[in-house]
Amino acid sequence: MIPARQMTFAEFAALGYTRLVPIIPHDAPISEGSSLFKRVGTKQDSRGKAVGVRGLNGWYGYDWLNQPDPDEHDLARWQRMGAGVGIMTGGPLNLIAVDADTLDQACAGKVMIAGMKHFGSTPVRIGRAPKAVYLIRVTEPIQYCRVEFGPLNDEGRRVDRVELLSDGRQFVAHGIHPVTKKPYVWTTPLCHVDKLPVVTPQQLAAFMDELRQILPNTGPLVTEGATTEVSQASLRGDIEKVRAAVAATPNTSAAFGTREAYRDFGYAIKAALPDDEPEAFEIFADWCARWEDGENDPDIVAADWRRMKPPFRRGASWIYELAEETSGGKFKRADAFFDVLPDEPESLFPREAPPAPERPPFKLAPTPYSFPDPASIPRRRWLYGRHYIRGFVSATVAPGGIGKSSLTIVEALAMTSGKPLLGERSPENLRVWIWNGEDPVDELQRRVAAAMHHYSVGPADVGDRLLIDSGMEQPITLAEDGRSGARLNEDVMAELVRVIKSRKIDAVIVDPLVSSHRVSENDNGAVDLVVKAWGRIAFQTGASVMLVHHVRKTNGDAITVEDARGASALVNGTRVARALTPMTPNEGAKLGVEKPWLFFRSGGVTKNNLAPAEAAPAEKASWFALQSVPLGNGAGEGVDALMSGDTVGVVVLADLAAAAGPRDPDTIGRILQALGDDDWRADVRAGDAWIGSPVAGAIGLNAADAADRAVINGQVKRMLRDGLLEQITLREGRNRKSKAFYRRTAAGKSVVEGVTTPPALLAEQEGVFA
Repeated sequence: MIPARQMTFAEFAALGYTRLVPIIPHDAPISEGSSLFKRVGTKQDSRGKAVGVRGLNGWYGYDWLNQPDPDEHDLARWQRMGAGVGIMTGGPLNLIAVDADTLDQACAGKVMIAGMKHFGSTPVRIGRAPKAVYLIRVTEPIQYCRVEFGPLNDEGRRVDRVELLSDGRQFVAHGIHPVTKKPYVWTTPLCHVDKLPVVTPQQLAAFMDELRQILPNTGPLVTEGATTEVSQASLRGDIEKVRAAVAATPNTSAAFGTREAYRDFGYAIKAALPDDEPEAFEIFADWCARWEDGENDPDIVAADWRRMKPPFRRGASWIYELAEETSGGKFKRADAFFDVLPDEPESLFPREAPPAPERPPFKLAPTPYSFPDPASIPRRRWLYGRHYIRGFVSATVAPGGIGKSSLTIVEALAMTSGKPLLGERSPENLRVWIWNGEDPVDELQRRVAAAMHHYSVGPADVGDRLLIDSGMEQPITLAEDGRSGARLNEDVMAELVRVIKSRKIDAVIVDPLVSSHRVSENDNGAVDLVVKAWGRIAFQTGASVMLVHHVRKTNGDAITVEDARGASALVNGTRVARALTPMTPNEGAKLGVEKPWLFFRSGGVTKNNLAPAEAAPAEKASWFALQSVPLGNGAGEGVDALMSGDTVGVVVLADLAAAAGPRDPDTIGRILQALGDDDWRADVRAGDAWIGSPVAGAIGLNAADAADRAVINGQVKRMLRDGLLEQITLREGRNRKSKAFYRRTAAGKSVVEGVTTPPALLAEQEGVFA
């Protein structure tokens, strides 16, 4: 038996059990909005065994079957919640849990002995003895199956069973049992997943056959998706008649007393309507919503439906029979097979249609323009630069990993603290809400803490004005695709408006937009619905809404707002849009930057319906970079904590002069010597009079080659920054037009004469960045 100390999620993952889920503790408070709430204190109370997470108002379930495998952040978050540990069965490892669900000591012993005979020694988990779970692997996927045995209950069903849990199931590996109130224990220790016994499907079949022989009063082997001789075509039915039969069938615990009975009904509906699965699911979901003894979670219903796979054993005929038996005369099987004659024969002459009810006429009243005094018209309420404006939606589009989330975090700190962290200052200290749909809360905390540390922003500077939430704990689904198209969730929208107003939030950052809805990104109508919904929220609350969005692949080209991924309705529906684009190699050469991939720019606002767009060339753009900031959250103190802890990228304004990299004094000396005391044209079209000609000769480049010209321009700009060159204006030619020239400065001449080393170069040689 394992020690009293219980295992953590991370320890299970280290043993190779990576498909883990969080289990709601046996005594956890359940959110009133969860379908589990009505089951608390009843026989259907599933706390201690059901999958779920903790939210602000209690625990709730979620569709865990359709989630990716958890990462270390998910595991740490679940551990902090105090969740139990569940292990999913099936999957790539073909993990099988043999669940011996019986309190009969003799029967439990027979199952254990049969397991040893067929599988050998296995890890054994005990929750409520003598019930036990035996863990093995199988060489290829198998379907869930069970054998029921033992005495009958009041409803005529066998009370005990042995199940083979495979795909779509999970079992509790660690937690407190809801009945015993004691921890689950591994009486035979859990080993690494690679060391589990591996058996064949034939061995499992032999094991189940033996159980049917040695256990009392066994029923038939029940297997989901088992091979059947039933013709699938014979199970079909007419959609309207199936709908009528299901509508007449009451959904009560008396008629459908087990989870299997509820799922059997779903199987039959799916078999009856194989060519119209969306309609079939709607019929099933409506029936599930009519459960008279509780409430079914729609996400769980949808997940169960997806797991219902053919071949099927029952279909339309069984549904009609069940409806006739349970509906109290509301449905008759004969109605499903014979058309009912109308009470009155149809006339040979068409009847006049009854008059349609009168609708009030639609009216408009165009408003005459009142010619207000321009001075009396309120100014637009810009909150931060030309990106955030009250009452409107803005967008930031960028490729993944460039730093868009870090940029919005620094902008949020600038708005809440009133400090010009990136050169922009908000008119007042603002309240900002960051909702991030991709990252867990602890990762958001790392990013904010790193940015505050780098910019020396303290809690007193921000106060209670910064609000941060993760979509993993507070999901937002503003719209979703339905059978008839995209549908707006009005209740979600109303709650967003209420929260933003009640908290007096000035700016909302939605990062990324795609996490706030469940519609197709490529559907213009659906995306337009979502963007306009956020626009209505901005208008009704007076807040600025920033939507962060990804871009499609651009093959390394500069990014514009038109590269936003999916439908064009996103950019078209916003009032202000900016694109974050990495520095291209050509821009790096022109700017004299040796590692251009480390930098990005917004290029200004490239779409603005409220002010002139501010798209800027590379030379005039504001450039940003991600700077690694140690959090100091490692083991030990001081330097040890810094070295062993996390480092987080924080967006900073880039110093392109420092980014130009080390400069070779000999190379610069040769260039300056080649320039002499002459004045050289700044325009490349000046031919041999262009400054690039002597520069190219000094460093072995071709002034006529486009790529070499970019390097030459970078060298010139670098020497201008270092004060070795200056730009002047002279009049030239017969018309005496003013033209731009470059010439050496006194500092430049001193380099050639060997009097001094330029300060910028001297600083670099001493290890200090200019």
